Amino acid sequence: MIEYFWQLFPFFFACLLAVLLVETFLSGRWTPIYFSKGISIYHRYFTVSPGFQRFPTAELIETTLPDSGWHAPILVRQIGEHQFAFREKMLHFGMAYTPLMHGYIKYDPYSGQIEIRGNANWFPVCFSFYFLLFFLTMPLNASDIIFPLFLLGLLGFIYIKQKKRFRQVEEAIQTLCGKESTNG
Repeated sequence: MIEYFWQLFPFFFACLLAVLLVETFLSGRWTPIYFSKGISIYHRYFTVSPGFQRFPTAELIETTLPDSGWHAPILVRQIGEHQFAFREKMLHFGMAYTPLMHGYIKYDPYSGQIEIRGNANWFPVCFSFYFLLFFLTMPLNASDIIFPLFLLGLLGFIYIKQKKRFRQVEEAIQTLCGKESTNG
């Protein structure tokens, strides 16, 4: 089975590279469908206070976020009438990791509800799939379980880091809008 996998390795590598390039292009161009659709791995919503008049601009949300320190700053862009996208800055030279998700903010002016969602990035999903596929095609020893456990631990660490940063986006919006209640 491993010989078969190695024969397909160039194809898998090309697919992984294509996913990386397409995702980088869509994210860099702030493509609305890329940010608004996808597999949600972080989801929060809250209702703004009754006296709320106008949703803040992308620039105001971005400047309200705390200093990112060594991490890439979070960028926010408006992608629709009441929709915003956010992600970490690409090509940041500091403490870097491959982000697992990109963010989406939707404001419903009629209900006052604000939704903040983190959709899974395609590259880490495909990379993990190929890594596990390769791992499962190899003859295994008991000690080989360390590699998938390392991958799961790394993904968990990055998710926790990004979840904290997405909560900062939520807190910045709550500060700017006023918060009535938090759910989710």
